Amino acid sequence: MPFKSMSESRRHFERLRENYAGSLAHKRRSLARAWSAFAVNPHEGAVRRDLFTQIHRLCGSAPAYGYERLGDQARVADELMREWEALPPPQRAAPADLAARLAAPVRAVLDELDRTGAPGADTDATSLCIVLVEDDPSQAVLIGAELEARGCLVRLASSAETLWQILQQWPCHAIVLDYWLRGETAAEIAAMLRREPGCARTALVCFSVEHEPQVLRAALEAGCDAALGKAEGAGRLLEVVRACVARPDRSGLEFHPPP
Repeated sequence: MPFKSMSESRRHFERLRENYAGSLAHKRRSLARAWSAFAVNPHEGAVRRDLFTQIHRLCGSAPAYGYERLGDQARVADELMREWEALPPPQRAAPADLAARLAAPVRAVLDELDRTGAPGADTDATSLCIVLVEDDPSQAVLIGAELEARGCLVRLASSAETLWQILQQWPCHAIVLDYWLRGETAAEIAAMLRREPGCARTALVCFSVEHEPQVLRAALEAGCDAALGKAEGAGRLLEVVRACVARPDRSGLEFHPPP
């Protein structure tokens, strides 16, 4: 078998790298589905193994094709998972606790795949970009996972400060606000957002355990387009968000409601 010249080897590698780059949007969707399934049901062994496998593969493949930062992000999640697996079952943290610890590292991997894979060109036209402002980590993981399982792209913020940081880099269709946050409320954040020209027409929805009419009314009066209780579920939340985003007075990101 003849040896390949250096130029032939380089061309072969470049073709492989192009194929890998073209697969990043698919890898992002696949990982988001795996993470959503695990976050909702972390006790299920099959979904846990699927998530572990996808993360572990990224650790090896991403640096090999020049995506060192993606590999570094995946390695953080991979190490957490391998440490958990290495312990005898009686010594392991509960699967739900593992999901809470993995939330930030897996989110970092998904964000890096967004950045490198340009998902905007490959995302279904009905996908919504949503920032979820929720300071309870377990609630943030579950609600975010359920929205992503329904096709949304989600970023998590635990406070107004982290929300501003996200908005500077990531335009969104809608912001979903828990009412009671540490030191601030959805009404206060909504009022601040409505004073910002760039956010004036972003859909704002309050999604809270709070059910007192006067509290939810305060969110609406401050600028939220809708307010509903968490007991209504993520499916109802998404219906409300879609309706708010699709209102004819919106002029932000293009959005096509599903038929």
